[in-house]
Amino acid sequence: MTSRLRTRRRLLATAALGTAAIASGCKINTINSFPSHPAKVRVMNLMPDAPAIDLAINGTAAFTNIAFENVSAYQEYENRTTSFAVMLSGSTTTLTSFSFPLAGDQPYTVVVYGALSAPQLTMVAEIGTAPNNGNIQVTVFHAAINAGGIDVYANPPGTDISNIAPSFAGVAYGGTTTALQLSPGAYQVRVTNQGNKTVIYDSGGSALTPNVALSFMAYSRGSGTLVNAQVLQANGPVTPLDTIFARVKAFNATPDVAQVNQFIGQLLVNGNVNFASASAYTQIPQGVTTVSFESSAVPGAPLAGLPATMTPATDRSAFIAGPAGNQQAFVLHDLNVAPAAGADRIRFVNASWNSNPVNAAINGTQLAANVAYGTASGYASFGATTGTIVFTDAVTGAVLATQANVVLTAFQTLSVYLIGAVGALAVVVVQDY
Repeated sequence: MTSRLRTRRRLLATAALGTAAIASGCKINTINSFPSHPAKVRVMNLMPDAPAIDLAINGTAAFTNIAFENVSAYQEYENRTTSFAVMLSGSTTTLTSFSFPLAGDQPYTVVVYGALSAPQLTMVAEIGTAPNNGNIQVTVFHAAINAGGIDVYANPPGTDISNIAPSFAGVAYGGTTTALQLSPGAYQVRVTNQGNKTVIYDSGGSALTPNVALSFMAYSRGSGTLVNAQVLQANGPVTPLDTIFARVKAFNATPDVAQVNQFIGQLLVNGNVNFASASAYTQIPQGVTTVSFESSAVPGAPLAGLPATMTPATDRSAFIAGPAGNQQAFVLHDLNVAPAAGADRIRFVNASWNSNPVNAAINGTQLAANVAYGTASGYASFGATTGTIVFTDAVTGAVLATQANVVLTAFQTLSVYLIGAVGALAVVVVQDY
C-alpha cells in the first residue's frame, strides 16, 4: 500500500510539472523535437513601369504596395517549396509567378523586374554569412531590361578600362554571377554592353568597407540605354548607387526659328535642330541644372529655358514652342522600355501654344484626352498598323489636325507632337525608342 502511494504521488508531481510548463509557454525539447530554422524573405521592385506591386506567398497576400526601387522588410517562412505571385498593387491579376524551395537559415530577396509587357520574377539567395577575412564579396545580378548581356568593371577610380578585361564578363539578362573577392577601398563601377567599351553606367567613386557580402543589382529606370544600380547587402540594407549619367534630346516646335541649339547648363548638347524635328539622345551629367534653347543663327542669345532635374539613368525630351518673342521651353520624362509584343508605346504632346486642351485618336480609337499646352499624355499601347492620327479640340470637339498613312512599327516608343498655331497645325511623329 505504501509503494502504491509513493507511485501515485510521483505521477501527480509529474503531471503538475507538465501543467506548469504548458501554462508558462515553455517548450520542452525531447529527442524527437528540433529547433526551427526559418528562411527570411523580402521583396524588391525593380520594374520601371510598375509604380507599386504586391506579392502573394502560397496564395495569401504577404507584401503590399512595394514602390519602384523600394525593398520590403524580411518575413520568415518554413523550409519548403513555396509559391510566389506578383501583381500590381490593388489588382488581383497575376503578372508572373514561380515556386522555390526555401532553405533554412537562408536570407532571400525576391526581385520583380523587367516591364509590364514582360514581367520577370526571380529569387536571389543572399550570402548568409559575410566574409571575415577583411575582403568584400561581390556578385552581380542583371535586371536591366533595356540591356542585353553586360560587362561590369570594378576598379580604382580613374582606371582606363579600354584595354583591361571586365571584372564580370558577359552577364546575361536575368543572370547572377559567381562571387568575386575584393579588397577594401574605393572603387569605380562601370557597366558596358557586352563586348564593347561604351559606358552605360558609372558609379563615380565608392568606398567599400571590409567583411561585407554585396549584390550589385543593375536595373532599368526607363532609359533606352542607361542602367542604374542598387547594392544589396546580404542580411542587411539596400543602398542606391546612382549612375552619374542621364540622357536628353531636343525637339524644335517653334515655327519662327529654323534651327535651335539646346544647352544643359552651359554645355551645348544638341545643335542645329530643325523646325518640326528631333535630335538624337545625348548622354549628359545627371543632377539639377537648366535646359535652354537659342537660335543656331544667333548664338549666345537664349530664346527660352527652365530649371530641370536630370534624374540618373533616365531619358528626357526637352522642346521649345511658341511664337517669336514668346517662346517657352518644356521638359518631358520619357519611358523607353519595351512595349507589349506586336504593339507600340505612344504618347501625345501638345506643343500648340494657342490651342485648348486636345484629344488624340488613332484610327478612331481615342488614346489621350485633355492634353494641355506644354504637357504630354500618359503612354498608351497600340497595335502595329498603318493608321490615321487625329487631334481634336477637347472643348469644342473640332478637328484640329490629321495625319494619314502613319506607319506604326511594332516594339517602338513614339511621341506624337501637335505643333504650330491653331489654323496652321501639323502632326509630327518622333521615334524615341
